[in-house]
Amino acid sequence: MSEINGRGAAELAAGRKITLESQGVHAVAVCEMPATYTAAAGNTVGSGIVIKRGSRLLCPVTLSNAANNAGLMLSVGLRNAQTRVVIDATAILPATAINAASTQQLNTGTRLTAGQRYVLDQDAEIYFTFSGATPNPNVPIRVEVPYISP
Repeated sequence: MSEINGRGAAELAAGRKITLESQGVHAVAVCEMPATYTAAAGNTVGSGIVIKRGSRLLCPVTLSNAANNAGLMLSVGLRNAQTRVVIDATAILPATAINAASTQQLNTGTRLTAGQRYVLDQDAEIYFTFSGATPNPNVPIRVEVPYISP
């Protein structure tokens, strides 16, 4: 039976350097809603957490939330850290129901699915978008995004 080299082994065999996007310092960005807030459907929330250019997003993303309004959905995306121009509104999580209290690991973001590897080409801020219903005020929401930093 033949053996196929994985990406790292293939790079080494070809005499190429293995970059930090494949191995390096593992970090987790922990994004939480403030203790007191009000929001409306369609509102965006900047986390203030910036992942540096050259970082590689990893799985699994963890979403933890208390019970919220029926029909409420949360998307988690990336936007340019300086200009706030959206890179991908569902890069980390597409619209995900957060009406019932739960903690779940999700690998459904558009930059995480189908075996792809996503390395940030610019400094990016993680941000939330509410949709489907008006969020109840002051309900705890936490999203943990693992990545390898350059």
